[in-house]
Amino acid sequence: MLNSIRNKTKGWVAYLIVGMITIPFALFGVSEYFTGDSNIIVASIGNDDISKEAYLKEFNAIKRRLQKELGEGYTDDINSELRPLTIQSMINRRILNKLADESGYAITPRELWMFIQTNDAFKVEGKFSIDKYKQLLRLKGFSDIEYESIQTEELIQNQIKYNLLDSAFVTPLTLKRMQSLNNQQRKFSYIALNIEDYTDKAEIDPKSVRDFFDKNKQIFFEPQKVKVNFVELSTEKIAKSIKVNDDNLLSLYEDEKALFSTEEERKAQHILVESEELANTIAAQLKQSKSFTKLATKYSQDKSSRDNGGDLGFFTKGTMVPEFDAKVFSMKENEVSAPLKTSFGYHIIKLNKIKAAKTKTFEVVRSELTKIYTEREVQKSIYKLTEQLSNLSYELGLEEAAKQMDLEFEVSEFFTQDTRKYDVKFVAAAYSDVVLNKGENSKLIELSKDKFMILKINKKITKRQKKFDEAKLEITKHLSSLLAKTFIDKIANKISTSLNAGDTGVVQKLIDEYKLKWKDVGWVERGSKQEDIGIINSVFSLPKPNNGATYGAQSLNKQRSVVLKLSAIKVSKGISDDILSGVMLNFESEELFDSILRTLRKNTNIEIFTDRL
Repeated sequence: MLNSIRNKTKGWVAYLIVGMITIPFALFGVSEYFTGDSNIIVASIGNDDISKEAYLKEFNAIKRRLQKELGEGYTDDINSELRPLTIQSMINRRILNKLADESGYAITPRELWMFIQTNDAFKVEGKFSIDKYKQLLRLKGFSDIEYESIQTEELIQNQIKYNLLDSAFVTPLTLKRMQSLNNQQRKFSYIALNIEDYTDKAEIDPKSVRDFFDKNKQIFFEPQKVKVNFVELSTEKIAKSIKVNDDNLLSLYEDEKALFSTEEERKAQHILVESEELANTIAAQLKQSKSFTKLATKYSQDKSSRDNGGDLGFFTKGTMVPEFDAKVFSMKENEVSAPLKTSFGYHIIKLNKIKAAKTKTFEVVRSELTKIYTEREVQKSIYKLTEQLSNLSYELGLEEAAKQMDLEFEVSEFFTQDTRKYDVKFVAAAYSDVVLNKGENSKLIELSKDKFMILKINKKITKRQKKFDEAKLEITKHLSSLLAKTFIDKIANKISTSLNAGDTGVVQKLIDEYKLKWKDVGWVERGSKQEDIGIINSVFSLPKPNNGATYGAQSLNKQRSVVLKLSAIKVSKGISDDILSGVMLNFESEELFDSILRTLRKNTNIEIFTDRL
């Protein structure tokens, strides 16, 4: 009972909404200093509006997370696709919030708090720490209210999804068919052919190269390139300039002593029953020196603690319901309480241990204080310094601004608009109309939460048509690849056809001539990573062998083709019906959830102002 919410939430992660972009637990940075978008509306959902400020805050947080994960793989295309995905996700959440309100879904403060306590990020030595919780929120830029509001919203939406699971069902026939497919294993071998082994044998007619160039001149060009001057301001550099002394640190230590203190914790057991009469009976047995642990295991209705003899572990003040909390924190070690009534029923409590509050000394946390002090001073300085960089760059130019601010004046290499060498924001600014065509400084670019930059064109090379001699080698390679691919496809198909026809002589001749080899893979499951996924999928698409083996040829991509030999099929025991049924039920609930969401969107007046995104 007291911990039932904790148990309930453990499974909610499995029902997160497919396709929804959740708000990451990340530092949003200081971009809000430079946006005045709180009054600009980017989308309307009925009478509910989404401001550009809210949209940018979420978009930029997700973008930074993806840039960090993908690195140079984060492309302009991804950036373009992320904008509509973000706003659609925000709209879906607003619609679901409205459904939750109308349907009476709610998360109580206690349920929320119990859920937050399950987050490993807030634990110290396996136990929830209120100090670490507050410290992490502070460091990540969240207020308690903001973070808990986000968690409440997500829990309510997942509650909707969780309840839909009960509405889904799987027929025995479907389950049996899926079990058979899921548990199937296949034994196979294959011959791989790669165009790299045959391009040098492709004879390309010089006239065909010239003809190809004449017909496709528009695709052979040297793209536009630019070189830029830039000045970078980083929080790392700002941090190095900040001087820290003991007076600063002592003052911070006194102001933030709570960050370095642990609250008093108490460890207790309890027995929870419904009736006061039973509670009194148990209390009487305890007075007769009966084992508290055995009585808790026998009588307690709190399933989450009953099997552990009613043990609730260590917890701080404010964790339990008020009546329970007040009682525990007024007891002495080894004291057993009289029956206590709360909204859950009647409790008998035994206080086992008291862990006193502690505060780390100044010397112990000096390095941590230095880091916190420096980070805060950096944040205080950022706005002033970025504004100074912008003003000096505009008034005196980048080189002089760099000198006056003791920053490095840098020059990039030439780069194209689709380069992966530089940050996407850097490239976008370099190719913006203001910089590229008007020759002005860029606006201040926030590359990340700790790096800012201003740039200006140094030199540009315009796009130009390549001459035939420049494109000749590229075209020859391209045509050679096409011929080589046609060639290996032909060989693979001939081997497969001959094998299915029983003509082993032709097959052996081809294998000898082109020095091919069979690779014996053996038994694999449908989701095996033992070989390329294209090969595995092709093997599982082949018909069942009747006598001997089944053969097939498959073009995997522009580079490779394979000949497949399926020797045998078997069905293993695999996962249990209960587990597979759970997976199928979850899939059904996903489909039902998506259907409901589509209906809700259809019946809601939604307007998106794409030009404002």
